[in-house]
Amino acid sequence: MKTKFIFILTVLAVLNSCSKRNNTVVATKTPTDTTATESYFNSDTTLFTKGHSFQVTTIDPDLENSDTLLVMVKKNSLKIFQTYIEKEGLYNQEFIDFNNDGNFDILFSRGEQRGEHELYLYDSLKNTFVKSRGFERIREYVRLKSNSNYWYSYSRAGCADMNWTSKLFTFKNFETVELGYIYGKGCEDEEEPQSIQISKVLKNDESNLKLIEKLPYSVLDDTDKWNFIEEYWNKNYQKFR
Repeated sequence: MKTKFIFILTVLAVLNSCSKRNNTVVATKTPTDTTATESYFNSDTTLFTKGHSFQVTTIDPDLENSDTLLVMVKKNSLKIFQTYIEKEGLYNQEFIDFNNDGNFDILFSRGEQRGEHELYLYDSLKNTFVKSRGFERIREYVRLKSNSNYWYSYSRAGCADMNWTSKLFTFKNFETVELGYIYGKGCEDEEEPQSIQISKVLKNDESNLKLIEKLPYSVLDDTDKWNFIEEYWNKNYQKFR
């Protein structure tokens, strides 16, 4: 019963993530082994996009002893991609067009404690999938409403989530490119008062920041950080391109 419940939730999540994307439809998702407790690690998902069928298969070679999952993709029954991913903490698989090229991409997410993601973008020229370098640094992610080529993230930064960060990012040549960075310091101490620091990310290096604006934390008095982040990036993303 537990396996059946997990499987149903997985199907609903996949259908929801793909139903909003043009040219991409999930046709079926079935576990290959319904007797195992973690059979959602063994699954087949068939998608149709631009007149082609794609079959994404995850295979757990050994439920008890294996640390990795085999991921294999077939296009029109021909294998075009294969890789191994870490199994520990894996809880979700989604098919979303991240880089806005009209093709679905494959996202694997790990548990909330780790908050890690592994993203594979479809390369239509080489007819394969490419791991997006840098996406492992992204935690929670939201697409901009004002420009669907850009995304922003949210991540806790300590002090019971009173300190937090948000990144503006996009994709170039299959790489996750960070453009902007917000550091919200809600914890007040003697060394540094509360503030919201907004910086440009130079050369896609999150340690190389150029401060462009510093706001008092009191700007959140009439709103919350979630609304502030969403509104700021949607209104100001062009400053960071």
